[in-house]
Amino acid sequence: MPTSEVLVGFSTPRTWNPLSALIRWMTRSRTSHAWMLVHDPLFARDLVLEAHSSGFRLVSLARFEKENRVVALVEPAHAIGPGLRAAAAWLGEAFDVLGLFGIFLVLVRRWFVHGPLRNPFPTSRALFCSEAVIRTMQAAGYEGAKKLAAEGTTPAELLQWLRDDPGAAVHEGAQLEEWRRTALPQDPRLARAGGAGARRAP
Repeated sequence: MPTSEVLVGFSTPRTWNPLSALIRWMTRSRTSHAWMLVHDPLFARDLVLEAHSSGFRLVSLARFEKENRVVALVEPAHAIGPGLRAAAAWLGEAFDVLGLFGIFLVLVRRWFVHGPLRNPFPTSRALFCSEAVIRTMQAAGYEGAKKLAAEGTTPAELLQWLRDDPGAAVHEGAQLEEWRRTALPQDPRLARAGGAGARRAP
C-alpha cells in the first residue's frame, strides 16, 4: 500500500474525445480528467472514485484503464481519507454539465483576463471531476485546499498545484510506470486478460 491511503489521479481518454482535446489544448496539459484512487481491503482492489458522465461513481482501476490513459498519480502530502465520508454522500449525484460549461467559459476568459475567475454556473450538488477531488480534499482538512476554487480549478491546475506542494510525490511518464510496477502490482489474472492496476489478492 502506498504511503497515502488515497491517491489523486489524472488521465485522458484512450479514444479521441473532442471535449477532452479542447480542455487539454486550452490548458496546455496532457490531462483532462482528475479522480481519486482508493484501495478497498474487502475486495482487495484499487477503485477509482470519479465524477463521470453517468454520475459520481466507484469503478475498478482495471476497468477504468480500459477507457482512460493515466498520465499522473500523486501521493498527496496530507491524508485525503478523512474526506471520503463526505465523498460517499455524493455517490450517484449527477455530473455537473452546467458547471463544466462554466469552467470552459472561465478558460476562454482567461485568454483575455489574467488572474482567477469564478465559474458563472456554481451548483450545490452536481459535480465535475476536479471539483469532486478538491471538495474531498477540503472535507479532509487538506492544508491549503480551502484556497482552491472547487468549481473554477481545472485538472491541469490541480495537478500543477500538487506539483508545487513540496510534500507531495508526483509520478509521471516513465517514472510513473516504474513506480506502479512496485506500488500497484497487477493481479496476474487481469494481466492475462489485458486489464491493469488491481492488487494481488492476499
